[in-house]
Amino acid sequence: MKRIPLVKSLLVATVLPMFLFSCDKNMTTQTEVPSDPVVKPAGEEGDIIPGQYIVYMKEGAIAPGVSYLQGPINDRAKKAEFMDNKEVEITAQLNAFLSKESINTNNVIAYYTSLVAGFAIKLSPEEYKQLATNDKIDMIQYDRIERLPSFTVENVAASGARAQSTPCGVTRAGGTRNGDSPYWAWIIDTGIDLDHPDLDVQTSTTFGKSFVGGTADDCNGHGTHVAGTVGAINNSIGVVGVSNGAKAVPVKVFGCSGGSATSTIVSGINHVGKYDIAGDVVNMSLSGYYGSGCSSGSSYKTPMQNLANSGTRIASAAGNNSGQNAGLRQPACVNGSNIFTVASMTCSRTFSSFSNVGRPPIDFIATGSSVYSTYKNGGYATLSGTSMATPHVAGIMHGKQAAPRGSGTVVKNGVSYPIAVY
Repeated sequence: MKRIPLVKSLLVATVLPMFLFSCDKNMTTQTEVPSDPVVKPAGEEGDIIPGQYIVYMKEGAIAPGVSYLQGPINDRAKKAEFMDNKEVEITAQLNAFLSKESINTNNVIAYYTSLVAGFAIKLSPEEYKQLATNDKIDMIQYDRIERLPSFTVENVAASGARAQSTPCGVTRAGGTRNGDSPYWAWIIDTGIDLDHPDLDVQTSTTFGKSFVGGTADDCNGHGTHVAGTVGAINNSIGVVGVSNGAKAVPVKVFGCSGGSATSTIVSGINHVGKYDIAGDVVNMSLSGYYGSGCSSGSSYKTPMQNLANSGTRIASAAGNNSGQNAGLRQPACVNGSNIFTVASMTCSRTFSSFSNVGRPPIDFIATGSSVYSTYKNGGYATLSGTSMATPHVAGIMHGKQAAPRGSGTVVKNGVSYPIAVY
């Protein structure tokens, strides 16, 4: 049976004054949706959660909030108000659809309304078949268990243990620039140490949000380390980031142990899509196995591409599986304008032994071995992983408001990987 491609975002041509809100664009009666064969999950590999699915609607049936926006958005408050209102409207439409299909809405795990219209849900085999044959469904994908890429903690230092230094990775990226700007760095990760003295963290619970319970504070350390590489403050302590002083926004999708689910991470991406403005950056130092067909079947594809199309740039990790093809892992496999997959090198510009390979989908390489940065509990730590390479690229994009450029290459198995710099 044929696979149904993920839907592309539709842009609406009118704006009020920069937004379009049309009460008439409500669902099933407006656009006739052609009948299709059964929609099957595009991939069956990875750590699948039995009976749990991610479902995306066709835009002709239920359209996401982003499809009502016209052009790049530069007013965060107006966008937030607009998207909050659309969330209420689209959630009601999704519930009406499920009720019409006699599917219990209590089994919904998460609703998606900003970058894609859909939901994560527990389904019986009969309910799955019912939705899979519905002509308003664009994609049904298995939910999967996700974990942080394995990374090495080489040492940990208490707050104030060192005077400020410039880590090698920042130097290799072309140095540091002032990141004190209206644009934010969204860190989809384990949260961020909310009161770290070397970080400017957005602590508002509207924007800095946890999708795994509790607050967006970091009890793991991974997210805080990533945030420091992007934008640690240029002061007298600790380290300085690639885009120093960048406003870091924690989107917590992993708990203390580093476990999560694809559906949870999609919630985090859609959360960014509610409140970002063109010029923001997103760091996704995470990696889960999807398998063959990842670039077309990944549940991350549509929300990531719609986010990037709105003017927000995304950096994602290639993964740490010692030479595995990054095209088998999500979100590394997702390509598109303003989306960049990052491999890891050492400070001496050799390929890190733990890094995944493959170009495409890998776009750049940056320092990920023995990276010194901020850490939980106000401290600092040296960590290694493609998770540590990726925020160098996010920092470059934040600081220069453009994609990185390549300066020099690192060669692995005959393939040249451009080194990301300002």
